[in-house]
Amino acid sequence: MNKDIERKLIAILEILSTFNEPIGATYISNKLLKKGIILSERGVRYHLRIMDERGLTKVIGKRGRIITDKGREELKNALVADKIGFIINKISSLAFQTSLDINTGKGNVILNISYLPREKLKKALNIMNQVFNKGYGISDRIVVFDKEDEEIFQGIIVPKKEVIIGTVCSVTIHGILIKEGIPIEAKFAGILEVKDNIPTRFLEIITYEGTTLDPLEIFIRSKMTSILSVIKNGTGKILATLREIPSVALSKVEEILLKIKEIGFQGNILLGKPNQEILGIPIASEKVGLVIAGGLNPLAAVEEAGIEAKNKAMGILYEYSKLIPIKDFLS
Repeated sequence: MNKDIERKLIAILEILSTFNEPIGATYISNKLLKKGIILSERGVRYHLRIMDERGLTKVIGKRGRIITDKGREELKNALVADKIGFIINKISSLAFQTSLDINTGKGNVILNISYLPREKLKKALNIMNQVFNKGYGISDRIVVFDKEDEEIFQGIIVPKKEVIIGTVCSVTIHGILIKEGIPIEAKFAGILEVKDNIPTRFLEIITYEGTTLDPLEIFIRSKMTSILSVIKNGTGKILATLREIPSVALSKVEEILLKIKEIGFQGNILLGKPNQEILGIPIASEKVGLVIAGGLNPLAAVEEAGIEAKNKAMGILYEYSKLIPIKDFLS
């Protein structure tokens, strides 16, 4: 099939996948326009007929179409080559949209979102609190969405018998530095070895430019962390990310990192020295390495404890001042 048609089919599937009810050609055409794809209602109907024939969509009376299970699988696997660079582009886009004012503590931050069984919430929060207390999250301020069928964001609905927890993503710090005028480059996410509570070296890494999936999600699914061991014994493996900043910006970045601690950013952050490797990783000339504990560490620990969680890194933008310290949920 013509590749241009195939891309339009995928774009339509992406739109359908965010809705739990049928939508029509007019609505899809308007949504495509926002993606930069000009396709008339008639054109949308043509593409929908193709997808009906392939079993990717299903007609629901006069109300419109829904995506089928086959359609979701097709969307998951479609045009992998076109997805290369998706994560690094998503980081750049969300970082740009971060609007947190480090002086007032108000503005949008990026949240990871995690789905957990409702009956396991208290146990999960207790585990997460231990991780935050050791500095292996970004901020101990979270949000819990527990109203069944509540749509917390377009296409993101709280399932029955589950809750959604939002935790601050490390890309928020990326966004803060950009907002403060610091050029910053996201390099990779990895598994960081900790011995006697001291980070020692990266054991595994996945570069952002070379993956179609978020690396931290991959590491959690592969059960490569041992965060509970780090909490208990001071030794184990955590999630972390590495970024580079210009050497000339080092002192200003140090000031910013101190400032954000005043508004609740308590996660472990390690700044290297100009032109020197950090935790075994070479750093480019005239650059400084910046290692940040992964925002999904608390949820990785929850999974290690046997509580099933479905995690989505860089899930939504959310007003930081509306987040609540995790200890308030435990009192």
